[in-house]
Amino acid sequence: MKIRCLPIAALCCLLTCVPALASKHAPAKAPAHKAPAAEPKGGDHETVEAPGKVIKEPNAFHGTKWGTPMSAIPDLTMVEKDGQAAYATVQGVVYRIGEAFLSDVVYGFCQDKFAAVMVEYKGRKAHETIRNFLAAKYTKPVEADGNPDALGWPIGNVLIRMEFSASKDTGILSYFYQPLFTPCSGPDGKAPQ
Repeated sequence: MKIRCLPIAALCCLLTCVPALASKHAPAKAPAHKAPAAEPKGGDHETVEAPGKVIKEPNAFHGTKWGTPMSAIPDLTMVEKDGQAAYATVQGVVYRIGEAFLSDVVYGFCQDKFAAVMVEYKGRKAHETIRNFLAAKYTKPVEADGNPDALGWPIGNVLIRMEFSASKDTGILSYFYQPLFTPCSGPDGKAPQ
């Protein structure tokens, strides 16, 4: 059985933008005259204030919380291990955002803790649907290097990225929980020395 995995080289390329994008484009703080938002019940995730709304940092992906050990997620198949980083898939899982279907889910682990996820989608319409959904839920995305097909949402400790290739008519939606993923984002998935 052939397992289709997202190119790890593309992931490494995206990771070079992660720290710069997150720090360069942090959401603006709400005016000082507004009362601070209440801490969400039952959650240890961060909230980020943006003009007009308070954004809650995603503390999970499809019900799997950041930091969950690989062994605690059912039906995973390891596809690659490199240093402290490991990547696994679940066969036959399809996610949906609005009218867009996402497939080829790749879970990323650093030091055996769930720290990232990459999901593939097909078509320009799916790209626009997902972009609009995320923009409505969080805030307007940041364009990477002025490219409208390379978008990012730095939300607290989570960086959400979308990258669409018009020539392949496919895109990748990624979530990175930076406190856990950063140790594995060095060269070859190994923690920086």
